[in-house]
Amino acid sequence: APTYVPNVRNVPLFAEGGEFQGTVYVTTGIEAQLAYAVSDNVALMGNYSRLSEKNSGQGFTRENNYYEGGLGYFKNTRSRRFELFGGYGIGNGTGLGQYNFFFSAFGQKELVTDYKYSRIFVQPSIGTNNRKFNIAFTTRFSLVDFSEFTASPVTIKPTENPHLFIEPALTGKFPLVGNLNGVFQLGLNVALPSDVYFTSVPVQAALGIQLHVGDRLRTRVY
Repeated sequence: APTYVPNVRNVPLFAEGGEFQGTVYVTTGIEAQLAYAVSDNVALMGNYSRLSEKNSGQGFTRENNYYEGGLGYFKNTRSRRFELFGGYGIGNGTGLGQYNFFFSAFGQKELVTDYKYSRIFVQPSIGTNNRKFNIAFTTRFSLVDFSEFTASPVTIKPTENPHLFIEPALTGKFPLVGNLNGVFQLGLNVALPSDVYFTSVPVQAALGIQLHVGDRLRTRVY
């Protein structure tokens, strides 16, 4: 039951001010993404992800909730789109694992734990600019900090430093009908250094549907 479950990268690749995107993904859970271009170069994003999974074999429900917001800059040419986002998010959840800071209270065994964490991220992307199909490459740099773990009745505030994750991904977008587009994403999550004290998901795949409208409800070229 991994503790850190990264969300899908929000990669709007806007063309101009007034564009809006709303996306729903199915991945390890359900995710919702919003993005809006407030000008021809500046955009906002907001993301939410939720995972809830009943593990009958181990007798607990794995949960994860994460919220984040970001501010970005974008620019495009006739054949390429570029963007750079930065933001902050908070999350909480329930997992199953062994943690050395609980050894003195419970011994060496797996525990059901509740946890809280925060994340600062920087996310550059580059993508194509075609009418039929577009693909984008994103490298997200995330600084993940777990602030609290609770294995009832014991609560621990870890003293470990935040960990850096490099989270590259490929995102594909293609038109379906009207203002609706199909989207998919394949991503990796690599911890640097690799000796993290919490578990994480190494590979993720996501499939979704996206509403993409412009200033006058016109479909835009990616």
